[in-house]
Amino acid sequence: MHFASFDFGDPVYETRGFAFSMQIVTLENVYGIDPERTSARDEDGVFVVRAAGLRMAGARESAPGAAILRVVPGKPGQVKVQMKARATAPVRCLKLLVRELATPLSIVEEGSERAVGALGEVLAYPNRLATPLLVAKAGAETLAVRFEDPRVCEKRFAFCVEKLGPRAGQGVLECIAEGEAWRFDREFEAAPLVLGRGVDPGAFLADHLRFLEVRGGLVPYRERGDVPAFVRDLSLVVTLHGMHWTGRVFLDYAAMRALLRFIAERIEGRRVLGYLPGWEGRYYWQYGDYRPEPGLGGEKGFGALCEEALRLGVHLMPMFGGNCVNATLPRFAGLDASAFMKSATGNRFHGNQPDWDFARAHDTGWQAWLNPGHPGFREDLAGQIEGLASRFGFDSVFLDTVHVYVNDPDHPLVDGIRTLCERLRRSIPGVLLAAEHDFDALVPIFDLFQRSYWGRDPAWTTPYVLRFAHLCEGEPELRTGVHEFGVWKTPGGTPPGAAAPGYLPTLAFQDDTLERSRAEVERVIAAAARGEGATDAHGPV
Repeated sequence: MHFASFDFGDPVYETRGFAFSMQIVTLENVYGIDPERTSARDEDGVFVVRAAGLRMAGARESAPGAAILRVVPGKPGQVKVQMKARATAPVRCLKLLVRELATPLSIVEEGSERAVGALGEVLAYPNRLATPLLVAKAGAETLAVRFEDPRVCEKRFAFCVEKLGPRAGQGVLECIAEGEAWRFDREFEAAPLVLGRGVDPGAFLADHLRFLEVRGGLVPYRERGDVPAFVRDLSLVVTLHGMHWTGRVFLDYAAMRALLRFIAERIEGRRVLGYLPGWEGRYYWQYGDYRPEPGLGGEKGFGALCEEALRLGVHLMPMFGGNCVNATLPRFAGLDASAFMKSATGNRFHGNQPDWDFARAHDTGWQAWLNPGHPGFREDLAGQIEGLASRFGFDSVFLDTVHVYVNDPDHPLVDGIRTLCERLRRSIPGVLLAAEHDFDALVPIFDLFQRSYWGRDPAWTTPYVLRFAHLCEGEPELRTGVHEFGVWKTPGGTPPGAAAPGYLPTLAFQDDTLERSRAEVERVIAAAARGEGATDAHGPV
């Protein structure tokens, strides 16, 4: 976190055991409310702060604008906070500062506490948090906060010790609600914020999940009616690595066919999902222009693979870039600038920049990260997937990296993903749609997700989600195939090949995996064959 070298001078209002301040961030400055033009009083049991003016420059200068802060009592130890403001420039976000907190500060995740360092910590939804909810500790006291927002709008929680001013040394929790950049306006009302002190985290989470089920479309997985019927029978995912970015071939289409035959001799094909990263050619380099790769066997070879899978009952799932392309490919010449993913203020997003060429520069300027909300890009991607599915008959589609969120000022990103998936479901009857990683708003859109290799998925998601191992997991010798890690051992948690609630065992293959690790391959397949199919926290789906 960065800090000002002065005290902002924001007025503090105390009610219901909390001390609050409010800030308004526009596209050109940050403001507090003007205490000289503000009233604060109880109105029929609701504490209301009404500001007829703002302050800026550390409260030294007056500014036009207005704000209202309403604190509504809720369950014991809880309040619901509503914020609204008007300014002369478009409002980016509203910030509630919960002040006068005890120290030390810590974040509570999955029952474990992690100390907040001297520079504070920021946790953002949806790129870091799967839902806009945070549990923390201020001294010995539990704090919990959540936003109730049916739309995907970025939320940030910043937790730190105040550096300057009369409250230096005390803890402060900043709860930030950002508007949707494509419709920033001079007036903005934030989604309601629920804040609890000394509350039971489990009960607090349960209230939030009820909100998501009612307003966010979240449905327990075993109750979903939109999941293709064959998904209920799946017991094993096999990741068949095709071509690395460098052009190094792991498995061509003929080798994939042979592996599917080997697997189907040991487990019913209908219980197997074949995941195909790098099927279209050089992994990531070919992203955006999808076709069978000549170096893997071309159209004839890919067609034979799909026919063999159909004969065996195996479901094939080619991988497509849901928001990333090679911008140097001819089909992207003259690409509309509004198609690029960008931040709320227009900074172009450029992803994680893998070191594909091993120049040790992480310089992937040939890549472009595009917003599925852009009609042209979405139509092109959907058209390619539909054409290939119609021609070759695969019934599953994986969309890579669609969990990456930006508050794009040109197109609402998640709306674009939803529209893309709705179109694919209409045009490819019974299609399974999978994605790399999940957060609350993506869960109702997709049928299956890769689990995150970078950390454990929140336990609360298990009843709602079916997952399989990440692309970089599942090879017996820990090799990552087309993925950039090279070798990767998942820290803790469920081994890739083992069944678990809400998780499908996964086995990955490079060209010599069967030769080098046959005993482990046989073991994982045999265990999957004894299994009962896809499971969630409540048993068989």
